[in-house]
Amino acid sequence: MPTVTFKTLGCKLNQAETAILTRAFVENGYDVVQSGKTADVAVINTCTVTGRTDAKCRQAIRSVLRQNPDATVIVTGCYSQVAATEIEAIPGVDYIIGVPDKLSLFDQFPGPGKRELPFILITDQNASLKSLPGQSGDFRNQTRAFLPIQTGCNRRCAYCIVPIARGPSRSLNPAEVIKHAEQLIQTGYKEIVLTGVHVGDYGKDRSGRSELSSLLRQLVQLASSVRFRLSSLDPDDLDDDLIRTIAEHPRICRHFHVAMQSGSDTILKAMNRRHSTSELKEKVDQVIQALGPVGLGTDIIVGFPGETDDLFQETVEFVKSVPFSYFHVFPFSVRKGTAAAEMADQIPPRVRIERAKVLRAVGVTMKNRFTEFFIGKELSVLFENKKIQNRMGGVSSEYVRVEASFDPALVNRIVPVRIIGSIKNVLFGKI
Repeated sequence: MPTVTFKTLGCKLNQAETAILTRAFVENGYDVVQSGKTADVAVINTCTVTGRTDAKCRQAIRSVLRQNPDATVIVTGCYSQVAATEIEAIPGVDYIIGVPDKLSLFDQFPGPGKRELPFILITDQNASLKSLPGQSGDFRNQTRAFLPIQTGCNRRCAYCIVPIARGPSRSLNPAEVIKHAEQLIQTGYKEIVLTGVHVGDYGKDRSGRSELSSLLRQLVQLASSVRFRLSSLDPDDLDDDLIRTIAEHPRICRHFHVAMQSGSDTILKAMNRRHSTSELKEKVDQVIQALGPVGLGTDIIVGFPGETDDLFQETVEFVKSVPFSYFHVFPFSVRKGTAAAEMADQIPPRVRIERAKVLRAVGVTMKNRFTEFFIGKELSVLFENKKIQNRMGGVSSEYVRVEASFDPALVNRIVPVRIIGSIKNVLFGKI
């Protein structure tokens, strides 16, 4: 039996698509081996969100080639879509497949075998709907599954290369989403994360309005033992209907990752974002008023062109005023083909890095405060199939890490846990 190994970089959508590829390889007679092990085929699913990510992709490709010199190497994903010539220059790569043809890889791939020259297939994103899944994924011993419901983005934020890599927004038909969710539930998953490039735009390509709330109301009817989690949203996605839907259904996780990008209105305008800081704060207040304490994450870019010291300080102060439980901080990365790449007043890389350190330190303090808030309270935790000494860990609805004494009967179950303490942002509790 031929073997295959996978290396995935980037977002939850990429992880979901790797799981779909895993299922496709298994159905075509392959045995899946752990990443880093010798295999007949190695698939690298790439990301291109920042310049640093591009470098990580090249490092991953070279690492796989060193570990698996005789393997058939397939490089796919967003970096393949926008930089096929850079990948082609790496000796040993056999297939370079762009995003639209990623999930139909077997249409082009006959089986193991090194090629003298790489086969390259980069399809125009605007002409293709093939990047939407035709089946659910195989998540290999995980308790949470990722379900892609949408891909692409119609927004043109000045810094973002994703619309170039992923194309316009397209949504999976609701009946297909339900079918895939039912397959994942039957497999035994107790949490399904709805993923996409811009999940809040789900359905807009069909009806002109978001159908996310309607989809959630259908999903929560499928099984009483399963909960659903949303991946990243934009502030304007948090409309009254979505907040009300989540408030009415406790099995939709109390966790929002809302992409803010800056706490300065001047920078938000330069980024071509569709919200202001006051609008984001208003949305957060609405969510907390309707749901109580929630996990609230965000993304922040520092060192965007034109960001003075004073404008950066606006972001620092604004972040402190919003009850974020965590945030991801990215130094601005110049992406060829985006509006920001041509802007004046570019910030030196060393300044971007220093600002990222400052903001990350703020994030550590805020995460500690959020975690400790739950001591003495009860959380619903989905425990994973991993034993840590004599303990097991899992994630709460609010996206907080929780550990308790190991009990094999509670693996892959959502159970109430009374929190008794915390160490380094990990909560400890009793069943």
